[in-house]
Amino acid sequence: MKRRELLMGLGAAAMMGAGAGDALAAQATGAGVTDETVYELRVYHLNEGKEAGILERFRSKETKIFERLGMHGVGYWVPADDPLEGRTLIYMLRHKSRAAATASWAKFAADAEWVELKAESEKDGAFVKLHESTFMKLTDFSPKV
Repeated sequence: MKRRELLMGLGAAAMMGAGAGDALAAQATGAGVTDETVYELRVYHLNEGKEAGILERFRSKETKIFERLGMHGVGYWVPADDPLEGRTLIYMLRHKSRAAATASWAKFAADAEWVELKAESEKDGAFVKLHESTFMKLTDFSPKV
């Protein structure tokens, strides 16, 4: 599936929290959102049979590392239909600025807890075969989430 089709499929549901429920609603305060704020849409195309492992890693530790390093999780999704079901993780992070995103990702790559977590969780093979990242800015009519 092409990236454009995937993004179009996310549509308003991804941005407005449909399917994300109370977790997204609780974060939709707009606190800290400025004109410099950027959102990062990440799409992970997974190796066969790796969805459960990566979801557990995100659920238990990875999202906490993101928060510690200044990356605010907006939402995390998995496709509900083929051909992407069981093969894709989609998530969105909020960063104070593009420079802050670059700095946070550099800290993340060197973070001892992350390095150890990745090595342990992927000892039987990498979870992600391809990842895509798109940085976005809010429109003037968008809710500040």
